[in-house]
Amino acid sequence: MHDILIAICLGVVQGLTEFLPVSSSGHLCILQGMFGEKWLGNILFDVSVHLGTTLAILVFFFKDITTLVRGILPKTYKPEQARIVMALVITTVVTGTLGLIFKDSIESLFFMPRIAASMLLITGVLTFFTDRMGKEDKKYGTIGIRDAIIIGLFQAFAIIPGISRSGSTIFAGIACGMERPWAAAFSFIAAIPAVMGAVVLEWSSASSTVSMIDIAGGISAFIVGLISLKFLVWILKKRSFIVFSVYCWLAGGLYLIYTI
Repeated sequence: MHDILIAICLGVVQGLTEFLPVSSSGHLCILQGMFGEKWLGNILFDVSVHLGTTLAILVFFFKDITTLVRGILPKTYKPEQARIVMALVITTVVTGTLGLIFKDSIESLFFMPRIAASMLLITGVLTFFTDRMGKEDKKYGTIGIRDAIIIGLFQAFAIIPGISRSGSTIFAGIACGMERPWAAAFSFIAAIPAVMGAVVLEWSSASSTVSMIDIAGGISAFIVGLISLKFLVWILKKRSFIVFSVYCWLAGGLYLIYTI
């Protein structure tokens, strides 16, 4: 029962931090280290909570995703939707290629909570400048090859624990001139193939079977993930990312001081 409660707690943290620009991987790595070494590198559990938040994206952006699918079908083809899908493919290829190249090096970092805490400081810098970008003139559907590549590079950078995937990709999208809601939508939809690809790779290397601990973590991550998605969309309209910057600096800095 104790492990189930820890799993639910970690699932809640994953659901909260996957979409907020504070790095879910960094928080999981730090908390798993605090709960005991047996939680560090627990592949099936990490896969389960990421599946939970991926399902939250599918539910939250269901209308957008079905519109994209219909837009590339012969009878309902729309150039704008096809362009978005092509951009998603490019972003995914860039992220996937770099992820495979540096897979072994990055995986070792998930056993180093102090590295995750240090990277939270960088995430704080990214979110700080997200509120201070220049002109956002690219409306929904407007995205070029260069934009997709840049977002893919930042998404690959976010594989490192402590670097927020949502925070870095939204930062990249806004830096490319995308409107904030559009940058967020593209960021989260781009997460689906990226996370699912990582899940397949990790699942194939897992040696155990799914347990109630994994299921509890996945369900709690899904429920809380839906709530945090709605909250982030509201925050984006308010232009108040500074609170996340301060949080990342405090969380990362305090952990580093605590573990000296």
